[in-house]
Amino acid sequence: MSYRPKHHLTPPQGRLNDPNGMMLLGDELHVFYQHDPSFPAQPKRTGWGHAATTLGSGVWRHYPDALYPGVAYDENGCYSGSAVVHDGRVRLFYTGNVKRDGERLTSQNIVDAEDIAGPMGGTYRRRADNPAIDGPADGYTAHFRDPHVTQAPDGTWRMVLGAQRDNGTGAAVLYTSRDLATWEFAGEIEFVGLNYNVASAYMWECPNLLRLRDLATGEERDVFVFCPQHPDSDECGYVVGTLDGLRFEVERDFTPLDYGTEFYAPQLISDGAGGALMLGWMGLPARDDTPTAAEEGWVHQLTLVRELSLLDGTLSTTLQIPDTHDMLVERVALGAQPWFADLVAGENAVCATVAWQPDGQGRGTVSLEASGRIRWAECSEGEFVLTADGAAVECTAGDGEVAFSFAVFAPNGAAWSALEPK
Repeated sequence: MSYRPKHHLTPPQGRLNDPNGMMLLGDELHVFYQHDPSFPAQPKRTGWGHAATTLGSGVWRHYPDALYPGVAYDENGCYSGSAVVHDGRVRLFYTGNVKRDGERLTSQNIVDAEDIAGPMGGTYRRRADNPAIDGPADGYTAHFRDPHVTQAPDGTWRMVLGAQRDNGTGAAVLYTSRDLATWEFAGEIEFVGLNYNVASAYMWECPNLLRLRDLATGEERDVFVFCPQHPDSDECGYVVGTLDGLRFEVERDFTPLDYGTEFYAPQLISDGAGGALMLGWMGLPARDDTPTAAEEGWVHQLTLVRELSLLDGTLSTTLQIPDTHDMLVERVALGAQPWFADLVAGENAVCATVAWQPDGQGRGTVSLEASGRIRWAECSEGEFVLTADGAAVECTAGDGEVAFSFAVFAPNGAAWSALEPK
């Protein structure tokens, strides 16, 4: 028995966290990820692991790690970032982390990558003129990281960074470029109409900024995803609206991207058809003490590939489930009647419970409880989809209106048996 899933990306060994540098090369999805291969035996020195999958196959291929701390501006870690494929060239953008004499130093750096799809997974050369952005802008601390680079509607390039102001509050800032090499500070993004309480967040991590087409209206909207860190919790959500210069007019207020107990630091890329593909980290910064670390030498996993679409200003999630798979997949139509079920492993080990309580007006509340933690969300009646794959349990409800991610460890790594109605 093993906790290692068949269709969720896990590290060959060591610790995995944020997905980085997602890119589509034809029907091949490449993803890099934060990787500490010697965890927990050695001190943390995070680099980038690399894997790829053919979309729809559910099979991941591992390549040698692409980046590791090795130069003065990233000697304590190659932190999160993104990738751009343009004019036949691949560029990676990442945050270099240095801790020196009790002080944190960060910079944004560029890597030229070649032969990504080759048998060894590519060659990676840091730019000789790195750092591209040497330190935070005035008014911000060294918590200034996680570059996400996309092309703006006018053809220029924009880099959004998570930041912390000098007063200890979180923000997002924007840099612009015409050539992907020279970057100019544009300023802090102002979110007009953002009413959700993110004011107490001390840092906004892992921002994503991209434009999607609303399937209901046909109009394009900007979607901004970010992870506001609070002293006692970490969140991940999105807002929808229109970005004009530095002014983001919010049409949909902050909405959780996932309601489960293990979901953080997602990365989104355009699918080329108005929607997006996403991978998320099924983990949290302080949850490394898992059975997989002690018993199998690895910790954390990524979600299934998720297909995101914008529908009436709301992101809808479809789990990309391969036609041929080796995991438990259950589909249930949730309607006007209450429904309860147990997620069972082995012969009779109940490892999680699911409940649906309709409100009599076409909506209701779906809840999941696992490992002593319960999460819930309101959604419309519709299809409920659950997947259980090793230690990774994911589900969507309301035809994709809400999603949940849980790390669930069945006794002795027993195989999943069924979702049994009660």
